[in-house]
Amino acid sequence: MVKKNKVAGGHHNTVDSAYNILKAGGNAFDAAIAGVFSSMSCEYLYTGAASGGAMLVKKNDSPPKIIDFFVETPAIDSLKVKDFKTIHADFGDTKQEFNIGVGSVGIPGTLPGLIEIHKNYGTLPFSVLVEQAIDLAKNGCLISENQEYLSKVLYPVISSSAKLESLFTKQNSLLKQGDSFFNKDFGSFLEQFLYEDANTFYKNEVCPLFYRALKVGGIISLEDLQEYTPKKRVPLKTNYRNHDIFMNPSPSTGGGLINRGLAELKGFDRVSKENVEHALYKIKSMKEEDMVGSTTHLSVVDKENNVASVTTTNGVGAGFIIPGTGIMPNNMLGEKHLNIHGFHNWKTKQRIPSNICPTLIIDNKNGLTTLGSAGSSRIISATMSVIADLINNGVSLSEAVSNPRIHLEGNILHCEPDVVHPKYKTKDVVIWEEKSMYFGGVNACSLSSSVADERRSGASI
Repeated sequence: MVKKNKVAGGHHNTVDSAYNILKAGGNAFDAAIAGVFSSMSCEYLYTGAASGGAMLVKKNDSPPKIIDFFVETPAIDSLKVKDFKTIHADFGDTKQEFNIGVGSVGIPGTLPGLIEIHKNYGTLPFSVLVEQAIDLAKNGCLISENQEYLSKVLYPVISSSAKLESLFTKQNSLLKQGDSFFNKDFGSFLEQFLYEDANTFYKNEVCPLFYRALKVGGIISLEDLQEYTPKKRVPLKTNYRNHDIFMNPSPSTGGGLINRGLAELKGFDRVSKENVEHALYKIKSMKEEDMVGSTTHLSVVDKENNVASVTTTNGVGAGFIIPGTGIMPNNMLGEKHLNIHGFHNWKTKQRIPSNICPTLIIDNKNGLTTLGSAGSSRIISATMSVIADLINNGVSLSEAVSNPRIHLEGNILHCEPDVVHPKYKTKDVVIWEEKSMYFGGVNACSLSSSVADERRSGASI
């Protein structure tokens, strides 16, 4: 079999940027970095340069590792916190409460993470990896169907800042699918990476720039920004029906929850929706519920079988732009499900636990599949369902990603439309009229195929 490059992500510009790097001789890690930078424009409401994430890396025949660059919190004196406000996002059937403002921003890790990954795994110059992102920011990228929908849902976030609102409106109306999104300030910000050492520029210029915008929140110091360190972790590994599965370990909660659910499904030669429902109940007591998932995932497998599987997230965003940069920072300190002991109640500096879970599956013939999902709490149900469909039910990767999903939120079982709905034990069952981004966004690659989730307007090559 001829080895080919495979890419799957949340927007065609993200995927094209990654694939172009592979065609130019870069490896999977170069491609993933370039794709993430481009996603900061074309998937603006999902990710950004002041966000957090994690990348699963597997270099050829070496064991996989997780590079954790998720958002961190310092120890917080809640009496000093300022600019922390509540907004409500309207999903039609329900409204969800979020908190934004400078007091919602955690210590970002994405830029330090990408710089560190490039240092240890990249082959092309860092400047080459930002070139396409600069072009997209300055010359525009097309709004996808999913981005149009999300901008309506998150309009209370967008409208909280005149500068932010100007990015998403044209003639006083929100941008629609097919309209061009421009962020020229972000393009100018990224241009500095063309001329300066990435790490030096970040610590000496970007961190002070971020600090000047964030200090009014009373949470983050300049040292917090400059001392942030990506962590290389050993993945959580489980053997599942003659497949080794590698997932994001603690302090992330995603891998552990998925592993708990898979333990319930391992013994079935064929997994039904009722089996998945049972597994979700086993998981339920271990997790917090939430609604939206402003997250995106990019999977890359190159022709040398290097694997880069990266999830990044900005929460719903903090509702303001760092002056002169075009960057909306994260609102991780304002997300209820990430702050289970209450807001601003962190006593020590630490990574904020999250559900993000870039995943790698290796079968007993060394065939591999890498995947990850957007969708916050639905990351768990979506990833578990795709794995069970692939391994237990033996369906193709495209079928596994596309098949209808279910998700348990509190005492309500949400179900995508299906030909036949079994009799669930859950009393309160909601059958959705169509597939929805609510049920996650899985983007996956194997050695022979790549599949993006239509639920979030994904693309694959």
